[in-house]
Amino acid sequence: MTAREAGSSDDKEPDPVEDAGKPISAVLEMSFRKSWFYLYSSGISDGYIESLQDFLRAVIAAFLRGYSLQALQFELASNEITTGNAQLDERIRLSAEEKQVRTVWLTLAYMTLNAVGYRPRDIPEWVRPAVDDTKGLESLVMGVMDAHRRGYSLESLKLEQTLLLRDGESALPESEAAVRSQWMRIVFLTLDLIEGKP
Repeated sequence: MTAREAGSSDDKEPDPVEDAGKPISAVLEMSFRKSWFYLYSSGISDGYIESLQDFLRAVIAAFLRGYSLQALQFELASNEITTGNAQLDERIRLSAEEKQVRTVWLTLAYMTLNAVGYRPRDIPEWVRPAVDDTKGLESLVMGVMDAHRRGYSLESLKLEQTLLLRDGESALPESEAAVRSQWMRIVFLTLDLIEGKP
């Protein structure tokens, strides 16, 4: 399978949304929460990577169904998890910061899918959903895609960026470097998933 075309009827990969039997917003919401939980509780762990891959599989499924980024955000906002208990709902509702992180993750995945021209093979008239707000992330996405194409891993790319600092230049502060690393990981994982890599 190429990076540009999703499976045909003979070799279609499982759809994580159809397999879960849940609305796409529910699959995205739960996989995002799980990723966020693992990231905070155990850092970059196998659980975090697996749940992030689940999130990205759901993003890819939404992309292939033709959801624009704006429509996907609307679905997520309209279908927030609720329990019927106002106090509990307030406690489990995503914070503004968490929603912003989710938006950036969705944007990075959509930008990557758009940049490689990913589309379903069996829908010839399919129109690629637009990325509504790229938030100035174009150079990061294109740089990571180029590194991925040249065979870099995430770790080797981060090492090269550190080695390329000029005399007198300082590395990013630790918190900014961690966020940049997370964003690069999302682009790498999106590319790996559409190329069928585990």
